[in-house]
Amino acid sequence: MDLGYYRYLAQTIPPRELARALAVRARRAISRGKPFFFEVAPQQRRRERLYARLQERPALFDAARPVDLPEAAREAILREAQGALRGELHLFGRTVSCGAPIDYHRDPLAPHVRYDPDVPGAEVNLFQPGADAKAAWEVGRLGQLWRFAQAYRLSEDRAWAQAWLDCVRHFREQNPQGLGVQWSCAMEVSLRAMTVALSYGLVRREVDPGLLLDFLEEHCAYVAGHLEETGAVRTNHYAADLCGIVVAGALFPELRRWHRAFARRLWEEIPRQCRPDGTHFESSTGYQRLCAEMFAAALLASRAANAPAPLQVEGAVRGLFRSLAATLNPRGNMPQVGDLDSCRALPLLPRAALDASFVADASAPEWQWLPAAREYVAPRPSRSVLLPDAGLAVLRRGDAWLCLSSGPNGQGGTGGHAHNDKNSVELSFGDFDVLVDRGTFVYARDPAERDMRRSTAAHSTVQVDALEQNRILPGRLFALPDTARARVLRMERREGFEQAAAEHHGYAAAGIVHRRTAALREDCAAFVDELRGHGHHLFDARWFVPHESAVVRPATAEERARLEELHERGLSFGYDVERCVEVGGKALFAFGATLPWSLRVEKTDVSPGYAEKIAARCLALRLKGSAPLRLFSAVLFLPPR
Repeated sequence: MDLGYYRYLAQTIPPRELARALAVRARRAISRGKPFFFEVAPQQRRRERLYARLQERPALFDAARPVDLPEAAREAILREAQGALRGELHLFGRTVSCGAPIDYHRDPLAPHVRYDPDVPGAEVNLFQPGADAKAAWEVGRLGQLWRFAQAYRLSEDRAWAQAWLDCVRHFREQNPQGLGVQWSCAMEVSLRAMTVALSYGLVRREVDPGLLLDFLEEHCAYVAGHLEETGAVRTNHYAADLCGIVVAGALFPELRRWHRAFARRLWEEIPRQCRPDGTHFESSTGYQRLCAEMFAAALLASRAANAPAPLQVEGAVRGLFRSLAATLNPRGNMPQVGDLDSCRALPLLPRAALDASFVADASAPEWQWLPAAREYVAPRPSRSVLLPDAGLAVLRRGDAWLCLSSGPNGQGGTGGHAHNDKNSVELSFGDFDVLVDRGTFVYARDPAERDMRRSTAAHSTVQVDALEQNRILPGRLFALPDTARARVLRMERREGFEQAAAEHHGYAAAGIVHRRTAALREDCAAFVDELRGHGHHLFDARWFVPHESAVVRPATAEERARLEELHERGLSFGYDVERCVEVGGKALFAFGATLPWSLRVEKTDVSPGYAEKIAARCLALRLKGSAPLRLFSAVLFLPPR
C-alpha cells in the first residue's frame, strides 16, 4: 500500500466526494444479491409495453431523407460492412479477423487469450499477462451494427437489416447477461446498449423491436446495478454508464422509466465534468471527443423524446465541441494530450484515430446521418487560442500550428488519463507533422510500456536528473498525482510571432523550475527553455518527430541567415549551425545553449492510435552542468525542392 498516494488523495479530493463514495459502496454492499429496484415482474413489463405501443417512437434519423455521401465515404462504409459479414472488423487502425461467427470471448489482438464465458463479469481477471480486455470490449461494443445499418440505408437491401438483427441475436446468445468479459465493465455494457438503440433507428422499417426490448432491458438493469460511482472521483466511465441508459430509455417508450430515473443524474454529471473553458476534466483530448459524442447522443435522444436537457447541459456539450475544434491542426487532427484509446460513441464514418475534423465541419459526412447534431459543430478558429483550465495554448499563423501543453492532471488531480507532458509541444506545418506526442499504445497488455509512454521521457520537453514531473506509481496504471503545478503563464503576439509561455514545478526535488516559451510564425517555430535554480544537474531535451528521415547536417547560407534573424529577435543567444537536423526534407532543427550539449538521433516509434505504432525518430540533446540553464531550439520550415 502506497500511504503517500492515499495521503495525497485525502488532501486533494473534496470531503463531500469522499463521503459520497463511501455511501455508494455501503449501499451497494447492503443490496448485493438482491434484485435491482427497477426489475419488474414480466406481467407488469408486458402491460408497460402494450401501453407504449400507443406512443410514437422517437426518431433521430429521417427514413425519408436521402443520405448524400461522397463516393469515398460510401465505399468505405460498404467495405467495412462486407468485411464484418465475414467476421473481419476494423479495430485500432487495422482489419482484424474475429472469427466467423465472431468469438466475443477472445482477445482479437492476442488470439491465444480467451476469457472464460461462464465467469461472472465482476470476477473476470482483466489483468492476466498478455491480455487487454479493452481489445475484447471494442469487439463487444458492436460497432459493426453501424455499418450494417448504414449499408441498408445506402442500398435499401433488406439483407443488411437482417445482418444487423442476426448480429444482435448472436451476441445475446453467446453472452448471457452478467457473464464473461463483455459484462465485466458497466461502461462497455452501456455503450453497447447505446449502439443498439441508436443504430436501430436506421433499420426500424425492417426490424421488429420485440427482441431488442429484452436485450436493452438486460443492459439497462445491469448498468444501473453496477454504476461506476464507487470511486472518490467519478470519471468518464460513470458518465458513459448513464448515457447508455438515457439513450435507450429515450428512444424506446417501452423503457421510458429508465430515462425518467437516470436522466437527472446525467444532467448533473455533465456540467461537473466540463471545465469553464469547455474542456473535459480528464485532461485527455481523446476522452473529450468520446464524451462529446456520448453527451450529444444523450441530448439528441432526450430531445426526440420530448424530454430535453437543461440549458446548462446543452451549453457544456457545446463547449466540448468548441474547445476541441480550437485545438485541431491544419489536417483536422487533434493533439494527443493524455491518453488516446481510439474510442468512439458515434463512429458514423471510418476515420483515423486522431482525425476529429468533423467536430469543426458542419458539412462532414457524419452529419448527413445525424443532421440534428450539426448545431454542436464549432468552426475551427483562425487565430491562436488559450484554454486556461486545460493548460493548452494553441498557436496558429498561416499554415503553421503549435500546441503547448502545460495543464493539470485529469480527474481532479488524481491522474486518470493524464501524462507527464508538462511543457510538451506538438508542431505542424500544413499537412506535415513536425513534432507529435509519442502516444498511448496500450494499457494493461504491457504495464511497463504503459508507464513508459506516459512518462516525462516520452514527451517533447526537458527532463532534469531523470526525474518524473509527477510520480508514477508502480502497478497503478491510471494514477498520476498532480504535484507539478503546471500552467500556461501568458499568450501574446510579439516580435511578429504568436507566443506562449508556460512553467511547471515538477522538479522541485532538484530545486529546478522549468519555463518554456514557444514562438510561431508562418515560416518557423522557436523555443526557449529556462531551467531556473541552482546546483549541478543532468538535462535531457527530447523532440519526437514522426519520420524516419532525420539527418544531421550543417545549415546552408540561407538557413544561417534565417537563424540569425531569430537570434536578433531575442529568441536565442545563437545556434550551432554545424549541427542541425533535417527532418523529412521539410523541416530543419537547430539548437544552442548556455552549456555544452551533445546530440543523438535515436530510433523510436510513435503511437497515432490505440495499439498502433509507426517508426519515428527522437532528437535527443544532453547537457551537464550548473543551473540556471537556457536552451534554444528552432525549427525552420523548408521550401519545396
